[in-house]
Amino acid sequence: MTQTSDPDLSKTSVSQSINDIIGRADRLYDAARPEAVFAEPVSAGGRTVIAAAEVLVGVGYGGGGGSSPSAEGAAPGENSGLGAGVGGFAQSRPVAVIIIDDDGVRVEPVVDATKLGLAAVTVLGSMFFFLARMLQGSRRAG
Repeated sequence: MTQTSDPDLSKTSVSQSINDIIGRADRLYDAARPEAVFAEPVSAGGRTVIAAAEVLVGVGYGGGGGSSPSAEGAAPGENSGLGAGVGGFAQSRPVAVIIIDDDGVRVEPVVDATKLGLAAVTVLGSMFFFLARMLQGSRRAG
């Protein structure tokens, strides 16, 4: 199967696509700005409270191109290809609260009970799994 296209149109489309991908990926980095890490201070009753967050951003880019030898009589630009892609994520979670009052400044951590619970279940599950494996091995040997 032979596909034909206007080479100038392909170059414009590829350039536009790459610019669109980079523009969208740049929006992920907006998550790392200081306003995303530290919330606006809230003051009440002689105290000022500032929330602090952990922000994670990841981006991956990829691309490729190629062409195969044109068949006899094929127009230039046939049987060529180009592809590109990008993927990414941005994640934020609260990690601490900064409290400023007459007693000074203190930082109170935000405990993620779900994360602690999942870690405990994982550790206990692994312990029981390996304990069972060890008991099975000792029964076979003895």
